Amino acid sequence: MYRKIEEHPWMQELHASERTSNIAGMPDAVRETGPLSLDLFFPAVTEEEMVTWTHWLPTCMVFDCASVHAPADVISTLTQLKAPPEVLEEFHWSWKLGLFESYEIRTPVRTDARDPLLLGRVGEQRYRLALWGESLLPLEQITTLVQQSLALRTRVEKRKGWTALGGALCGLAVGLLWAWLSPVPQPLGISFLFAFVGFFLAWLPTFLYTPEIRQHDFLDRYRC
Repeated sequence: MYRKIEEHPWMQELHASERTSNIAGMPDAVRETGPLSLDLFFPAVTEEEMVTWTHWLPTCMVFDCASVHAPADVISTLTQLKAPPEVLEEFHWSWKLGLFESYEIRTPVRTDARDPLLLGRVGEQRYRLALWGESLLPLEQITTLVQQSLALRTRVEKRKGWTALGGALCGLAVGLLWAWLSPVPQPLGISFLFAFVGFFLAWLPTFLYTPEIRQHDFLDRYRC
């Protein structure tokens, strides 16, 4: 949970008064300050941090608060992701106050409930509301793991081209040797056929096991 209710006494008043949906029940200290910055309640997500969450939790579901079905949809999704009561309470609290224009729930690319993240959005700015799940690693460690996974993905992408080229050259060499040892009417055609087969056999594993899959397999080792 990320709400900052312990830093300012008047925030605790606001938290206590949120059970009443009447604006007149809002604490005097809050009314005197005028419109409140969301940074006082929740940590803002920077662009650098959002890159981390995009790779750590790539599956994204967005719920527009303008929709009458948004509260029920968010609650249903949170329930499916096994959100604890504290997370549901956090959503209800922010929804009653109308703090956000939309909500965003991020999960791993696999269809499971590991380490989901609940964000609130105002325009393009996001705020962290709650993170729950199995590993609950510190943000600094998650950032380091994402950087390592991106480096791995880059290496695999570079290696994929060289692997395909190597397979084609090996196939070409086998084809030339076959044409030299066996009297065939079209040795050049046989050589190119072997080159294509070598390219295909070398390229197929990289097509089935993509750099993105390699990246998320690496991250999955630390999500559980």
